[in-house]
Amino acid sequence: MAQNGRSGSFARVSPLKPGLRGASRLVQSRLHAGIRAATYNRKSLIRSTFGLLTVLFFLAFCALWLGGYLPTVRQNLVDYKQERLMAMGFVVEQIDVMGEGRLNEADVRAAIGIYHGDYFFKTDLVRAQERTESLPWVDRAVVRRLWPNRIVVQLVETTPVALYQEGGEIFLADSKGAIVAPLTAETAALPANLRLFTGPDATLHAGDIKSSLEVFPSIWAETEALTRQVSGRWDLTLKDGLVLRLPENNLDAALSRFDRIPDDQRSRFAIIDMRLPDRVTLTPKDVSQT
Repeated sequence: MAQNGRSGSFARVSPLKPGLRGASRLVQSRLHAGIRAATYNRKSLIRSTFGLLTVLFFLAFCALWLGGYLPTVRQNLVDYKQERLMAMGFVVEQIDVMGEGRLNEADVRAAIGIYHGDYFFKTDLVRAQERTESLPWVDRAVVRRLWPNRIVVQLVETTPVALYQEGGEIFLADSKGAIVAPLTAETAALPANLRLFTGPDATLHAGDIKSSLEVFPSIWAETEALTRQVSGRWDLTLKDGLVLRLPENNLDAALSRFDRIPDDQRSRFAIIDMRLPDRVTLTPKDVSQT
């Protein structure tokens, strides 16, 4: 039997024939080439667009810079951001003052300089703390934000440790020697047994003499006033009126010698001078005054 003009064989077209495989590869290569061309054109378009935008942005920046408009643009952006955040509720709604005692809360609020309705993130906490700590009676202050609209002021009040006399007026002084406030009827009800310091720069050196005297509790307990002399040494006035003159140097040795004098012997003298290391000068009380 013969088909297609050929005897004893069938004519088939196989997809695996070399000729057809070559055609398939040609189609695939052209398809890939088209895809690569399209990808290249897209990337080229993106690069061109980005380059054009960069040039336009640079030209706009140069124009603003040359025209002096950059600060205005920057400020407008800041103002816009602030307005948006304030519209969202980021404004000061509550100011709490904690720890005030002798201070007036209204004075504290005025000192911090932060008010209701202020932009929450623009409040200057450092400056507010500095102004608060400059108030009388304030030893330390902490000013902080509490999210989202609250300002808290925490105060630590000064504790007076001494009285200081200058020009006939008596002031309260803190442990650093700083003047706190004048002594008035309102401030008189303070910790008892505050010693009176007088003389040049007495408050600045009060801490040193206080530390030396506290080593001798019996002497410190009887001390009522301390007067600093121009030379830098101190005179103590005890509660019974006795004046103890101390040397500028070797203070501990002089106090130790005085501490060994019995009370009944001290009471006979108006002045005990310990300035010389090898002797004690005694001034008796005026008999006419006893």
